[in-house]
Amino acid sequence: MENNKFRLSINAKTIILVLLLLNVGYAYKKIRQYDGIKETGYIRERTVQDKIRKRIMKSFGSVEEMDRLVVDFAKQKEDAKIFSATIRDQDEQLSKAYRDLEIARSKNRDQKDYLHKKIRGMADGFSRRKDQYGKMGQLKEVMKDAQSKFETEKARLEKKINDLEELLSKSGKE
Repeated sequence: MENNKFRLSINAKTIILVLLLLNVGYAYKKIRQYDGIKETGYIRERTVQDKIRKRIMKSFGSVEEMDRLVVDFAKQKEDAKIFSATIRDQDEQLSKAYRDLEIARSKNRDQKDYLHKKIRGMADGFSRRKDQYGKMGQLKEVMKDAQSKFETEKARLEKKINDLEELLSKSGKE
């Protein structure tokens, strides 16, 4: 009888079994609901890269093709960075070259102006010397004329003196 004490009727056993199945079904439903919520949250938290990867996979149909595209895009991005750095360096070099060119131009203009002034001064000096040489030439002509007149006058006077000396010596002998 002691064994009968804990014996349950078939109806009680059925109710317990039904309740147990209901509990298992409810637990299964809640676990699936939890997994759905977890998946939804996971989808919301996925990175932009994963979303792009999914979209590309849908578009191209193969992961390898998508990976090649991603690698190509990454390489192009790195090449673009290198290219922009190169262009920036060349731009700086060109700017420096333009500044140096402007400095050289201004020095060239200053030197050109200085040389023009010097040339004008030398030309003025040459024209003054030319005038002086012209005057000297005229003076030389005048001097030559005066010297030739002097020489002819001297020769005439010497002849006259000689004539007078001869006259004196003739008059003194007589």
